[in-house]
Amino acid sequence: MNKTTLATLLALTAFGVTAEDNNRSSTYDHAAVGGVNWDNYPEAESDWNFLGLQNKVGVNHWLHADPVSKDAQTVIRSNRDVVYSTMVVDVSEGATFHVPKEENDYFQIIHIMDENHLLHKVVRRGETLTLTADDLTNGTHVHVLARTRIAESIEDTKRRQSLLAIKANSATPYQGKGYNPSDVEDYRLKLINNVMKHGAPIEGLKGFGATLDDVEDHHFKYVTAFGYAGLPADTAQYLERVPGQGKTTCQEWTIPTPNLDFEGRGGYYSLTTYGANGWIDSEQFYASGESMRDNGDGTVSVTFNCDTGAEYDFEVSEGWAGVLRLYEPIDVNETLEYMEALRQIEIKEL
Repeated sequence: MNKTTLATLLALTAFGVTAEDNNRSSTYDHAAVGGVNWDNYPEAESDWNFLGLQNKVGVNHWLHADPVSKDAQTVIRSNRDVVYSTMVVDVSEGATFHVPKEENDYFQIIHIMDENHLLHKVVRRGETLTLTADDLTNGTHVHVLARTRIAESIEDTKRRQSLLAIKANSATPYQGKGYNPSDVEDYRLKLINNVMKHGAPIEGLKGFGATLDDVEDHHFKYVTAFGYAGLPADTAQYLERVPGQGKTTCQEWTIPTPNLDFEGRGGYYSLTTYGANGWIDSEQFYASGESMRDNGDGTVSVTFNCDTGAEYDFEVSEGWAGVLRLYEPIDVNETLEYMEALRQIEIKEL
């Protein structure tokens, strides 16, 4: 994946930019860019992503990515939790998707989107799903983005990546729809600027869905621009910033432990920190929930620049930012309320 694609994917964390749903789409710049316009943008964005991946590895073939580190990052705000595996799959004659549970103790999913950036099927460990073109809102192909939680060793992580199973009954390449790639990129940037510079509202819950009946048009278009291939809220949620972030003094952040499906679905949470420019700039930039300090009272803590050598002590630079990621919430609305509560919990100086 190129830098722009995953950068916008990770910008799902910006869905907290505004909670106002004023449906003011007509007040923002949605003018066409070449052949890309407000009505066809989700299809055009999907086309851009389908072709970009297919041009690298063909149809029905995996592209497996490596784990992120300070010295191995190709996109801003990279996700250290998982490694990605992507594929364009021909489902015109049916295809089966499977994530095995045996010999697979960590979070792993296959996320499936159709040519309209709809469908959003998630296959978890121990599950199998069969799709045909009749199951899609349009077209005959799907875009798969699988996520494999990083295990204790690179070797075991790669082994688990290899467990992902997709069997397609046909291998006809995806046919592009004729959109100019630069038009797609420019239209995407137009929508992103509408949010970042002009306050256009964007809510993930209203932008991800199986069909057009499940989404609101404004949010659907903006979610596609900001978070193509992002996970729906019943699978993952994100806190876009750590309250009080940016300073380099010794500080501590204490939060309640989230209510996730740790056992059944391998749910987990983590914090990743980035430099002011969005890039990982230290060796101590990541802590999973398991490595945070358990306070024994239903809360966990992390520290910043305290030089303790603890796994949960981050090394951060001036202007740093953090993203808290939660996977497999037990209750979507409860977790949304939990995330809102976290936005009120400031870092404390030590």
